[in-house]
Amino acid sequence: MFHPASLLLTWTGVAIGLQWSPWQWLLPLLLMASLLAFRLAARRSRQLLWRTRWLLLSLLLLFLFATPGEYLPGLVGQLGITREGLAQGGEQIGRLLILLLSLALLHEHLGNQGLMTGLYWLLQPFSWRDVTVVRLMLVLEYVEQKSSVSAWRNWFADEANLPDVVDGATCRLVQQPIAWQDRLLILLLGAGMLVLWGGA
Repeated sequence: MFHPASLLLTWTGVAIGLQWSPWQWLLPLLLMASLLAFRLAARRSRQLLWRTRWLLLSLLLLFLFATPGEYLPGLVGQLGITREGLAQGGEQIGRLLILLLSLALLHEHLGNQGLMTGLYWLLQPFSWRDVTVVRLMLVLEYVEQKSSVSAWRNWFADEANLPDVVDGATCRLVQQPIAWQDRLLILLLGAGMLVLWGGA
């Protein structure tokens, strides 16, 4: 089993690699991500897509109406939509959907504690990692309990206010060592990034 930190790094690598991926790959990748996400993490996937619906719609409209190029024929073109805008909008929305669905899969697999364990390991060089990880973990737990939306912002309050917010809450991170397969995965990920940057 892979360490959460290596899986988080892998997802980050996928996010970066998608920016250089040819558009011909996007539809197969989106179909595969959709099948896996709605099979293995249906609830998280639906929630994540629903919560980002306005972002997705805004990005699509921005590309459709703000990208110069050749206007489409008919009424659509008269509204100001170009072929280039349609193509670029479809590509970017496809990339974003792949990222969101893969994130839902990762969250389902690791859970809140796994995500925070991986983040805690990755933030080792920084002195503020304890406070950051604890607060993020409490936010995730609070949101998943479907508590009032307005109150979760208090998790990011000043440290003086934090005890009132987290009264009775506990956080536990299960630490595990980085194994050889994690090191191999990180090495392959780094090699893949070098190949992508070299070919860009």
